[in-house]
Amino acid sequence: MIAKKSDLILTKFSVINSHITFIPDLNDAEEIIPANYFDQYLVDLDFNVEYNDEHDMFRIVVSVRINDHNSKDENIPGYSIHVVGIAFFKFDEKTELNNEQKLQLLSTSGLSICITNLRAFIANHTTSFPWGPYSFYAIDVQDLLASKQNQTITE
Repeated sequence: MIAKKSDLILTKFSVINSHITFIPDLNDAEEIIPANYFDQYLVDLDFNVEYNDEHDMFRIVVSVRINDHNSKDENIPGYSIHVVGIAFFKFDEKTELNNEQKLQLLSTSGLSICITNLRAFIANHTTSFPWGPYSFYAIDVQDLLASKQNQTITE
C-alpha cells in the first residue's frame, strides 16, 4: 500500500532537558533480571500544545518521568529518567483541514510523534547503561488526552 502523506509536517524535534541515572540494586541478587524492575516503572507523561501566530507554527512540549519520584527512596532500582522534548509542526499550505481537525491531528499524530522520539532518545541513551537499553511501554494516547482534558477542567 502506498501511504498518503499527512498534512501535518514535523519541522523539528529536539530534546531540551534530560536526566537519566542508574540506581543500583543494593540487595544485588546473583542474577538480576532488569525486565522485572522495568515492568514496575510508571510513566508520567505531560504535554502542552501551543500555537505561534507570528510564524504560523505549532509547538508541542512533552515531559516524561519514569521512576523519577521526588523522594529518591521511592525509586525502584535501575533507571530514573526525566526527559523533555519539543517539536515544531506546521500544516501543508494546501490543507483543507479546519482548526478543529488540525488540533485533533496535532493531539493524536503530533503527540505520538513526540512520544516516539522521546522513546528512541531514552533507548539510545540507556544502551551503555548497566542494564542495557530501556524502552517504555506503548501509551494509550486517547486516555492521555482524556486525562489532560480532566486535569484542565479541574484546575
